[in-house]
Amino acid sequence: MAAVETATGEGTLDAFPSDDDNDVEPADCDCDGLGDFPCWPCVRTGRKELPN
Repeated sequence: MAAVETATGEGTLDAFPSDDDNDVEPADCDCDGLGDFPCWPCVRTGRKELPN
């Protein structure tokens, strides 16, 4: 059943979806309140990097 749930409209199946989806904001993201500094959940997931 899980395979059927991940099938696309074109009839293809993404059997091993990529975990490297950096466009998705973590649920506990708080970057807006930090100016240009990233929050820890975004750094931990690889969505953003700490500045030097």
